[in-house]
Amino acid sequence: MHHASLLIGGHAQALAHVESLFGTLKGSPDYFPWEGETFGIGEARRLSEQAARKAFGPRKVFFIAPETITLEAQNALLKTFEEPGEETYFFLVLRDAATVIPTLRSRMQTTVLQGGETGGEAEKFLKLSVSGRLAFVKKFVDREESLPAFLDALLLALRKRTNQSEALKSAFKMRLVADQRAASARLVLEHLALLL
Repeated sequence: MHHASLLIGGHAQALAHVESLFGTLKGSPDYFPWEGETFGIGEARRLSEQAARKAFGPRKVFFIAPETITLEAQNALLKTFEEPGEETYFFLVLRDAATVIPTLRSRMQTTVLQGGETGGEAEKFLKLSVSGRLAFVKKFVDREESLPAFLDALLLALRKRTNQSEALKSAFKMRLVADQRAASARLVLEHLALLL
């Protein structure tokens, strides 16, 4: 098994995948879960410090499931992922592989979990009619998907298209709104559904 894995999908899917490999992890002193909005340089340094310590049992498992991961954090993880301790495993869970820098991605094995890639969802959203987009928004909100991750994928999809500068500006503005605490996924996506 590869020591570092990039799992593309949701938190529940990824945890089920990891537990299918190692069994139940909750409560183990060698299980280090991290969940939150932004995995930054401070979190990356703490992870590297924990990874350098001796395990209590046969292996250490790090399960990192952020909404976003900063460029600085990714760079800080390069050495840790390249030279891990013995029987140390890292699982980075994201919605889109495109958000990971190539140098870090090259140190990981990528697994796309069923229905995991948001890039495909973003492309699908752009191809739908307005009524189709509004139906998509309802399903998206009901599934409680990550709005920032979806908007990041939408921005990437729009960048690939030519003559989409106005749409790109609108999507970028909504991405900034999505970072605010009280941002409504439904309102942000309905706005984009009507505008794009």
